[in-house]
Amino acid sequence: MKNNMKHLSGKLHVTGLSTFIKNKTHEYNCLYAYPIVSSLAKGKIININTDKIDKEGYDYKIIKAQDIPGKNDIAHGNGDYQPLLPDDIVTYVGQPIALIITDDREKSIILSRKIQVEYEELPAYTELDDAIAAGLEYTEARKIIRKDNKIEEVAGEISGELEVGFQEHFYFETQRCLTIPEENDYYTVYSSTQGVSEIQDVCSRILGLASNHITVDVRRLGGAFGGKEAQATLWASLTTLASSVMKKPVYLELERKDDVSWTGKRHQFKNKYKVAYSKDGQILDYSVYLRSNGGAFIDLSHAILERGLLHIDSGYYIANLEVYGNSYRTNLPPNTAFRGFGAPQAILTTEAAIERIAYKLGIDRLEIRKRNIYKKGDKAHYGMEVFDALGLEALDKLEEISNYSQLKEQVNVFNKSNKYKKQGIGIIPGKFGISFTAGFLNQGSSLVWIYSDGSISLSHGGIEMGQQLYTKIVSVVCRTLGVSSDRVRNESTNTKRIGNSSPTAASSGTDLNGNATKIACEILKDRLIDVAIDIFEEQANCQIDKDHVVFEENKVYWKKNKQISIDFPELAKIAYMKRVDLGAHGFYKTPGVGFNKEKGKGTPFFYYVFGACLIVSEIDLLTGNYVFKKIYVVHDNGNSLNRDIDEGQIYGALVQGLGYCTMEEVKFNEKGQNISSTPSTYKIPTINDIPEEFKIDYVYRDDIKASVLGSKAVGEPPFLYGLAGWLSIMNAISYLTNKPDEINLRMPATPEAVLMAIEECKGV
Repeated sequence: MKNNMKHLSGKLHVTGLSTFIKNKTHEYNCLYAYPIVSSLAKGKIININTDKIDKEGYDYKIIKAQDIPGKNDIAHGNGDYQPLLPDDIVTYVGQPIALIITDDREKSIILSRKIQVEYEELPAYTELDDAIAAGLEYTEARKIIRKDNKIEEVAGEISGELEVGFQEHFYFETQRCLTIPEENDYYTVYSSTQGVSEIQDVCSRILGLASNHITVDVRRLGGAFGGKEAQATLWASLTTLASSVMKKPVYLELERKDDVSWTGKRHQFKNKYKVAYSKDGQILDYSVYLRSNGGAFIDLSHAILERGLLHIDSGYYIANLEVYGNSYRTNLPPNTAFRGFGAPQAILTTEAAIERIAYKLGIDRLEIRKRNIYKKGDKAHYGMEVFDALGLEALDKLEEISNYSQLKEQVNVFNKSNKYKKQGIGIIPGKFGISFTAGFLNQGSSLVWIYSDGSISLSHGGIEMGQQLYTKIVSVVCRTLGVSSDRVRNESTNTKRIGNSSPTAASSGTDLNGNATKIACEILKDRLIDVAIDIFEEQANCQIDKDHVVFEENKVYWKKNKQISIDFPELAKIAYMKRVDLGAHGFYKTPGVGFNKEKGKGTPFFYYVFGACLIVSEIDLLTGNYVFKKIYVVHDNGNSLNRDIDEGQIYGALVQGLGYCTMEEVKFNEKGQNISSTPSTYKIPTINDIPEEFKIDYVYRDDIKASVLGSKAVGEPPFLYGLAGWLSIMNAISYLTNKPDEINLRMPATPEAVLMAIEECKGV
């Protein structure tokens, strides 16, 4: 169903009137903080030398680890220890070791770079291979094993290794925070975070205060993509510590280059696999070892690895599957959440393997995917039924909308007639589980007030970061109470109004907060129905059933006679005069989810999102450059709350996935320094990378399992479609060799990587 509710912040954004944290600095006489950071991957701090700035006569304050009144630890529920400011040992380049405070932001930045830190350099591990060799895993390896069938009639086996690289979040708004001190050691923290409760918890720990001393407030973020789920905690804690020391408002905002250099990325994975297959391309046995580069601290590495373990099957039923995984500690910034959360790194490995099988057997790559795709009644390797199994329907529809047979022939004709250019087709199915794998996070709260004039205040735990969560949840209020969106105000996310909220992540923001909002609205609706029935029965002179009271278009009426009605504002006024409670708290917990990590069995997800994508690319054999010619997508998003928003998310996620596997290359030197920290050295997709032919279609069934008002999550699942870009480039290169299953294409497939793969094909 199409819903055309307008983008709630659209007009504010295009007119420049939408407010972000930086706008609030004008309201206060702020001090400005900036971190003094480590220049070594690992070392012992000998001295922080301020002689240079002292001679220049600057007025400043430096805050060090000894100024922390509470516990010097910002790790959040992962079993690690991560100091806010280290006492003596630094463990990555860019780790804050002190904070400088002045009355001017530019001055703070300049002085932070003038302060000289003396170290004793210590041996560091900046390469994942070295950390693996040294046995620097965080914990024992995780595993999920299923052996359902006896292996017979093996046609062949392949094995390989795939390195899947880092990715920079590159959100518009860099990491920042503003903290305002109040009376009696209370603080209000305006943080650019995806999770207000984590900020509240950690800041209170740092200051040695109870959680109710810290109020965290977020109006909106200028992008996040996972980079502000856990990583915002460091900067908020530093700012709040500074505010407590100085007893004044303090603002901290990272420069772009510093943000890119000092913050964690999508995890680099190095995955080994071995697969046995039948003569018709059926995967008979699959074993995989996932190894991720966690960085200096655990952060979210455990959960990210777990999602990789759970998504290693991609969209395929594999009767015999063994997957092992581990995360390793290196001396790089702690890597963190990113859209897809470990699933893309695992899925691309499986897709690379199935691609090689297709080449080995000479089976069409769409056909081989259909033969292995989940069917209704199949169970995933962790024991959960893949109950909707829309993957085959999505592939069938993809074949139809792309006119696949004709498209293949067109590509073949092009490749035969062009000596220096080749085209390729990449295909990928989508299956993405929706829920937090950390079960306790699958909860949401909402607070809804109807004022006596019929206007409505909505508070929930979700964070607006450009994905238009607010628009979707306001639409839940509108549909449930039958009011127009101009009657509803979505308040900022605030820990005073909504406590113990989960981060807006795992594509669950709308599901958790939307369902909680619906519950709150239904409570209020029931109360208003009782008031309306009293009024309607007097007019109708008969008893009226509760189910016959309709809320629609800012009116409430009797279903059997629309003339018997009342305007919503008038009904709210009467309810208020009758002393009816017009406020309601809604609480929602995702039903039926549970996963035994030790056994590797359970139901980690409430439902799945399915889909499929086909991408056509064209490569230049002389330069390694490539363009994407066509993109076709089939997506499953249930009964969409807002199709326009969902399509925007599909476009954006796919292009971000495309950038990840083709052009976005994070590089560190041997000293652990990020040497790709600016737009000149780190390339993200632009409008020029998007083909003119970009078609999105949908697959839908009424009986599918979904969430609030029949909708499905859309934030992360379409990211997977972009991986078809890498597969399409590999397919284009395959026309140069009679051993296409042995193509060695790096990921990301930069022009340099493409040229290297082409060179390897010469003479083969």
